[in-house]
Amino acid sequence: MNVINHTTFIDNRGSYTPISTTQLNIQWNQCSISINHNRGTFRGLHYQTNPPQTKYIKVIQGSIIDFLYNLQTKELQHFTLNNNQAILVPDNMAHGFLTLEDNTIVTYMVKGEYNPESEHSIIWNQVDEVKNIIQDKLNQMNVEITISDKDQFGK
Repeated sequence: MNVINHTTFIDNRGSYTPISTTQLNIQWNQCSISINHNRGTFRGLHYQTNPPQTKYIKVIQGSIIDFLYNLQTKELQHFTLNNNQAILVPDNMAHGFLTLEDNTIVTYMVKGEYNPESEHSIIWNQVDEVKNIIQDKLNQMNVEITISDKDQFGK
């Protein structure tokens, strides 16, 4: 899995980051934005089975630890991503992230129509490596986890 670096152009107006996904050759169905007020916010680990979803995750503002959990091998990959980086999440992965800064904004491009009946969650603290990374980072930041009931208890 490769982190994709984007060039950002900055001037007195702000910044501009062109995102070219043509090299991915994917027909995207949806684009979503996640605004996270607090560092220590966790979203995930989510996946969908029918249809499975491929995701392109791009940090717009702030930074995250991004988690990719292979549903077949049970192997975990994690990456620290900032606002110049993105990652492609294959459809055989559960995905989640932990915000490292207040006011972190993440955008998702998704291939595969959303189907609430085939949406699933893996509870974050039931995967030892995810649990250990998150607890260590929360302790370093001296914050409590911010998490939805759905993500805390699973679906």
